[in-house]
Amino acid sequence: MNMKSLISLLVDELPFSEREIRELLNSAPSRYKVHYIEKRKGRGLRQIAQPTAEIKLLQRWAINQYRDQLPVHPTAKAYISDSGIRQHAAAHVKNSYLLKLDFKDFFPSIKGIDVRRHLAKHLGAPSEDLSLLMKLFCWKGKPVGGLRLSIGAPSSPFISNSIMFEMDEKIQKKCSDYDATYTRYADDLAISTNQKDALSAIYEHILELCDSSKYPSLKINPGKTVFTSKKHNRHLTGLTLSSDGKVSLGRDRKRLIRAMTHAYTTGKLNPDELGKLRGWIAFAYSIEPDFVESLERMIGLQALNRIRRT
Repeated sequence: MNMKSLISLLVDELPFSEREIRELLNSAPSRYKVHYIEKRKGRGLRQIAQPTAEIKLLQRWAINQYRDQLPVHPTAKAYISDSGIRQHAAAHVKNSYLLKLDFKDFFPSIKGIDVRRHLAKHLGAPSEDLSLLMKLFCWKGKPVGGLRLSIGAPSSPFISNSIMFEMDEKIQKKCSDYDATYTRYADDLAISTNQKDALSAIYEHILELCDSSKYPSLKINPGKTVFTSKKHNRHLTGLTLSSDGKVSLGRDRKRLIRAMTHAYTTGKLNPDELGKLRGWIAFAYSIEPDFVESLERMIGLQALNRIRRT
């Protein structure tokens, strides 16, 4: 870590005085605005806690400052440049058996003390800096008190990925014993193999890891645990793993995009729907470019480009 203190670095690089920096850092856990959005499939509400603009600025600065010193495991596919749900899914498409797991309340389960321990292990920073960074990265959760990562802070994705480094490494090591593939996309874990009985042993090992982990303290959501194989339709983070070894958008999603594209050509798409179609086409291109080429053949390049530019 830079020999300068955290306070000195911030004063040197950001437009705040030392007094302002100290006040912002010490009060950071309370400088959040909370709102709620509906979870997928109507499973209740998800709490979003967004820090103020000043805290966001400090968080982004800190991630940029310490990114190279905080490890992220290669099996992590979310919040990584040149990676995403396609890379997460593609790693498993050729294997016959698939296990899908989900961490319950992933970000809120990562406590302030977990963040501090992880920073102490990898940064070697003075105690005051560790405490201030913990306050910067965490919010005082409501209704239950205590510092934790929030869904909504720009620093939470990277910090969560780094905090998972040791657990990712242990899971990866166990998977290698069974010639299995492991990747993690945020709170979604995927393990695949061609050995029929390997996934049960790996699953039990992951449960034991969760129980014995010093940090973070995570639990598997049993309601989202899925064992599946090539005999069934396999879906991973919203994508389809086809039996011919390809990652696909899936038939239903393709049907929707085709229908919206046709509606555009007949003038039956309103501005809001057109914006959604533009987003769908951009998403489709990142996952299955051949499908976008089929849209081009359907309506012509000029019409497709008009949708993209609108």
